[in-house]
Amino acid sequence: MKNQFVRICIEILGGIIVSVVLCAIWIFFGYFHINSAELSNYTVSFFGVPIYEITNIADEMTGSAMNQNMSIIGISCSIILIFVVELIYYFKSKKTKSMENDTK
Repeated sequence: MKNQFVRICIEILGGIIVSVVLCAIWIFFGYFHINSAELSNYTVSFFGVPIYEITNIADEMTGSAMNQNMSIIGISCSIILIFVVELIYYFKSKKTKSMENDTK
């Protein structure tokens, strides 16, 4: 039970880290896009969810994060990572148990 709790905590942290990295990459590309297309404002979206608003006024770019949407993405990434890792762990443990039963 303790191992599963630690594993799930690590998976939650891993999901948050993955979402931070993905959002940072998306925001970087948003700044790149607004700079190359010479737009006055741009909303960075992650799969249709707005996460960052960039405004370009007099060649000065400012941005504001949409923290609630970023939190939703972080929670979603954590849940997805938990499901994927736990399914992999389940099938690996099931495979080793069946192999142990076959050797008896």
